[in-house]
Amino acid sequence: LVEVNGKIITELGFKVKASDEVKYDGIRIKKKPLMYLLINKPKGFIATFQIDKIDKSVQDLVTSKPNHGLAPVDDMGRPVTGLLILTNDGELRKRLNKSKSTKMVYKVVLNENVTRQTINKLKIGQMVYNKFIKIKDISHINGRPKNEVGLEVNSIGTSELVKLFSICGLKVVLIDRVIYGSLTKKDLPRGKWRNLSSKEVGFLKMMS
Repeated sequence: LVEVNGKIITELGFKVKASDEVKYDGIRIKKKPLMYLLINKPKGFIATFQIDKIDKSVQDLVTSKPNHGLAPVDDMGRPVTGLLILTNDGELRKRLNKSKSTKMVYKVVLNENVTRQTINKLKIGQMVYNKFIKIKDISHINGRPKNEVGLEVNSIGTSELVKLFSICGLKVVLIDRVIYGSLTKKDLPRGKWRNLSSKEVGFLKMMS
């Protein structure tokens, strides 16, 4: 009953490419259009691949588009805000999750002032969830209290950052992702989303 590019398939687990023409019982199966969205996640919503029985998922913010299986590239808890990519391109999502070189910039507010000693400790790196991670660059924010820092990392998610600060004796009060790769929050208010351009999608695929 199954044909791929005109060839009858009897092999279990046969992998189909996005460019393949697939027919079932002579009827062509229509592919879902690939969608790539950038959202500025607000506080109170949750980003996770498993959205069953989740109240206030980030997908709920995308009301004017058909879902088509949209899912976040990485998880974000309710207190976390900032840039998040939603896509139904499972291959790109997996590649970005495996990437070790995606630039990410965060603003983080802690429960206490961040000392120079702590900054040095974060730059040296620590074991987090059986993985050694370190912050590429971190500094206090000009004109802001000393418990607020800006930091740059490569492919480190928010849960790992929260744990890293915890190891250093600090509790994260707020964490906001302001840069993801070449993407910024410019002209994207909190809670809003936009389609990524083909050029931006191309950059993401090169990063992964």
